Amino acid sequence: MLVTGCTSGGSAKTAPETSAKQSSERATGEPRGSGPSEPLRVVTQNILHGNACQPQTDFCHIGGRVALFARQLQANGCPELVALQEANRRTDAELHKSLPGVCNGRYTIVWDNDPSEDRELVLTTDPVLSSERVRTAGPLRTAYWVRVKGAAGPVDLVTTHLASSSDDGVCDRDTCPPPCRLTDTLNTCQGREAAALLERKRLPQSVAILAGDLNAHPDELTIRALRAQGFTDTFVAAGNAECNKKTGVNCTSGRVDTSMVDLKNPNAKQYERIDYVFLARTPRCAVVAPTGVFAAKGGPVGPDGIVFPSDHSGVQATFECTTSSSDLAAAQPVATTTTTTRPGGTAVAPADAAAITAAYNTVFHGVATTPEQRARAIQDGSRVLDTLKNELKQQAKLLAGVSVRIDGMQQVDPHTVDVTYTILLNGNPVLDHL
Repeated sequence: MLVTGCTSGGSAKTAPETSAKQSSERATGEPRGSGPSEPLRVVTQNILHGNACQPQTDFCHIGGRVALFARQLQANGCPELVALQEANRRTDAELHKSLPGVCNGRYTIVWDNDPSEDRELVLTTDPVLSSERVRTAGPLRTAYWVRVKGAAGPVDLVTTHLASSSDDGVCDRDTCPPPCRLTDTLNTCQGREAAALLERKRLPQSVAILAGDLNAHPDELTIRALRAQGFTDTFVAAGNAECNKKTGVNCTSGRVDTSMVDLKNPNAKQYERIDYVFLARTPRCAVVAPTGVFAAKGGPVGPDGIVFPSDHSGVQATFECTTSSSDLAAAQPVATTTTTTRPGGTAVAPADAAAITAAYNTVFHGVATTPEQRARAIQDGSRVLDTLKNELKQQAKLLAGVSVRIDGMQQVDPHTVDVTYTILLNGNPVLDHL
């Protein structure tokens, strides 16, 4: 875990009176000294990494977009807990530039320096106790758990970005172990895994929250599965009307994500709700206003003219929690070990590593390699040569900008090496950490 700050004498009671008091506590379910804590405010925002934007735009002006989001946090009272998706090392660097100038520099960045391009990151004004990132089903996605010490005691947050249409697929026994089901898609499986991570990590006294870009509409299986497990969709609990596709009201996704056209247009509309803040079973907490779309109208606009920080709108939720001294005392750190790398592997011999890298470059890199050369670098490549020729012909315009990056290798047995790699287009990752 890498956590960085951006500044960063009564008389004795008679027996009958004591007994009556204890009976009253049992009847209300509230221990002596319980009362409402300060509201807990949570925001989730897919911040848009901008990898599909033209190179000359610097990831669709990521610096200006992050700065705008920082201003939005200030304008909305500095929410205590902020979950970001599509974050990466560049996002972290831009946050370090922008956050000291807002909210009196109180935000801490919770980030593990993961090298991937699409990861989760958390900001908080509360003391950080623990954090851990875990892989979810499929090759691309993770979930990030963070525990903070808030006014309501321990708060356990899991934030995640579930599979989209580009990497979603059907489950099998190897890819989707329990709690997933073989009838799940990867998206639904990952949602179940994120929920299970939260239930596994949370304390009995915790305020437990699942938030992120779930890439699922409210009536789809992933969301229905979470509700069946007792998770409350705070947007619905607050009485908000559902996303109106015609007007864009209460929608959270749909702006153009490959250019600045929509991000500078105050009238740019969205058409779906796929971003959520869920409250796991926490009987002592209630959902209150403000809860719904975060900074729905965009701004405050600076000299660069950026209206929206992302193709997504954020979602905010506010909780009022009855809090006791025992709840406050429960806010304790725990030791964690990241599980984003696969266990059991060993280093790859230098000669093998060089041969593997050469093979990947032969298959994926540029236009100088013929189809026959590419096929020879693929196991049983002769079987796919005709298909390969056809695909390379259809994608000829893109080939000059395509390259591959080897992110890691592990020897898993005498004949097998696990290779993690990323496909880049004009130097920008488009298929990340396969």
